[in-house]
Amino acid sequence: MIQRADSDRRRVPRGGRRASDRLGRYPPVLVAESYEGVRQACARYLQQFNFDVIEAADGEQALACIVASPPHLILTEWNLPSMPAGRLAQWVAQRRSDSDIPVIILANAVEGEGVVPRVAGVLRKPFSLPQMLDEVRRVLRGS
Repeated sequence: MIQRADSDRRRVPRGGRRASDRLGRYPPVLVAESYEGVRQACARYLQQFNFDVIEAADGEQALACIVASPPHLILTEWNLPSMPAGRLAQWVAQRRSDSDIPVIILANAVEGEGVVPRVAGVLRKPFSLPQMLDEVRRVLRGS
């Protein structure tokens, strides 16, 4: 009988979540996206992995959410109505109490060329939800 050498492989449940993902809650993440379908898909996916998610449809709502309850990470589209992502990142960086909040921008290939240096990451559209989760985890680990 031949024994397989995959006993050291990590077991991942069918849904793709790891057992460690279910322990406790992760820090709050603000998803600021004008397109409701993208915003809800990102929020639901992050909630499946125990992230507390705050949603905003435009820049004014995003600012109100940041002031009311500062998140640990901001995931925002490049062309957010009433406040583009670059200005939002600069506003966050200028506030003394919130200057350590990392910002990930969701941008098309052309849009993300002039990204401000205060941005922690850029996700090029179209992206997959697992790619987004990996980027969120990478940025949160680094901060």
